[in-house]
Amino acid sequence: MMLPLKRDHFVNIARRRALEANKLAAAQRESSEKQTNGLTHVDSEMLDDKLAVMQRESNKMQNGGPAHVNTEFSHCGKCDVNSDSKGGFFADQFENLANYRAHYECTGPEIWKQTKGNLHAFVAAAGTGGTIAGVSRYLKEKNRSIKCFLMDPPGSGLFNKVTRGVMYTKEEAEGKRLKNPFDTITEGIGINRVTKNFMMAELDGAYRGSDREAVEMSSSSAMNCVGAVRVAQDLGPGHTIVTILCDSGMRHLSKFFNEQYLADHGLTPTATGLEFLDK
Repeated sequence: MMLPLKRDHFVNIARRRALEANKLAAAQRESSEKQTNGLTHVDSEMLDDKLAVMQRESNKMQNGGPAHVNTEFSHCGKCDVNSDSKGGFFADQFENLANYRAHYECTGPEIWKQTKGNLHAFVAAAGTGGTIAGVSRYLKEKNRSIKCFLMDPPGSGLFNKVTRGVMYTKEEAEGKRLKNPFDTITEGIGINRVTKNFMMAELDGAYRGSDREAVEMSSSSAMNCVGAVRVAQDLGPGHTIVTILCDSGMRHLSKFFNEQYLADHGLTPTATGLEFLDK
């Protein structure tokens, strides 16, 4: 599950790298312009001093926010004062609506084309929210009767947001919420804030999944599979339900396919069918 981002989270590091690269590129352009205009050449020592000042300013600007990463400028990889930096770009997949648009313009039409418009429901979990937002909005525009549902893992607040309009879970007493109260074996899905991408989703409801169900389904896309079965159980025979298999599970071998890890967490698979999904 995607919990509040820590200072050294890869998303925050990426944000910082892009900022550093842009500042370096700006300094190099200024230096180049001075040389072109016949002004005094800015030597590397002066450039180092200038970049150090910009680094301190960057730290001050980010110190109070969640994006701050305490990483020294000299250790910023390609952001080398001697490199020919063209700048950086932070994709920001949580808040950048290009994420939602990609699924609205591509994934949604692909599903519509492959099913020939003959589908009754779509269900998926959400991390950034881009997939479920883009697909649900496109399908709803094509046919308002198509039902779109969220599938949410343990600890995530989106299930409650969709079904009750609030982010806290039953396990959390109002006013006593812990910072990182829960964790789940599923990764890349679930979050305790509403992203700009998720705001674009058009949903008819939500389902809550469990780690047990995810493990028995045997892949990191398992929560979506559980959701598809849940929707099928509710809609009954004769309906076409679509979900997304996000990846093969290769990124999560240390969890889903690690017998010791599963045993330590009381999640050793035992099912021979779908009995674990029986209501």
